[in-house]
Amino acid sequence: QHRKHRGYKTQRLCADFLAHEGWPNAYSVGAGAQGSDIKGVPFDVEVIALAGFNPKSALAQIKARTTGLGFAVLRLNGQGEDPREYAAVIRFEDLVNLLKMAGYNKMDKPEPIRCKCGSWILAGMECQTCRLMNSNA
Repeated sequence: QHRKHRGYKTQRLCADFLAHEGWPNAYSVGAGAQGSDIKGVPFDVEVIALAGFNPKSALAQIKARTTGLGFAVLRLNGQGEDPREYAAVIRFEDLVNLLKMAGYNKMDKPEPIRCKCGSWILAGMECQTCRLMNSNA
């Protein structure tokens, strides 16, 4: 019974956190409801507060019930009631897609340029030749 209450409380904590962080319609669903543990958000959330977590099973369950983004939130033993500290498990493909959407694949690549001393450096980087000459002076 204690484990069930811990699970329901964890769902509520996660839903409240999501509501505070930009999804004001987030709410925890009751036991026996089909699908995501948190509704009112544009992604699938499986909340798990078990010691015997099976990541493969959780990811397969999420993939089977959604064509969009889904992830599992894990409240590990001893973590307390701060959902910011909980772990999340997401399919690697979904993580890579999120990183691309956030622009992490478009990072500016520094180009080589000539320093005033004549050495080649990457734009925005300190010239090691000048640094060495200045430290010896």
